[in-house]
Amino acid sequence: MAHKPDKAALAAFGEEFGKVLDPVAFLNEKNPELCAAFLRLHELTLNEGVVSKKHKFLIHAAITAAQHDREATVMHITGAMHAGASEQELLETAFTIIPVAGMPAFAVFLGAWKQAQQTG
Repeated sequence: MAHKPDKAALAAFGEEFGKVLDPVAFLNEKNPELCAAFLRLHELTLNEGVVSKKHKFLIHAAITAAQHDREATVMHITGAMHAGASEQELLETAFTIIPVAGMPAFAVFLGAWKQAQQTG
């Protein structure tokens, strides 16, 4: 039996990130079963646990910035802000990127943060 994402799960995902991202919307259109699995994985891995949801989003933002993926970094910074991340926590996360991924990744994080502040 195929599992399709329910509208509430997709809406919650969009609310968390400020919108349903284009790749997720495309996935939902082309392969709803795979989209449902992705949304479930997202839910399972980003729920509160020993590591808070806010900190998980900050980790994701640092990783995507290191990969120079600005859109994903905006998404994860938005999620972190919605989960209660302070300006100081975002700033410290940005600083931790420098020694492991360099100034270009730091710049991606800062640009994504500005964009998240404007939209989120």
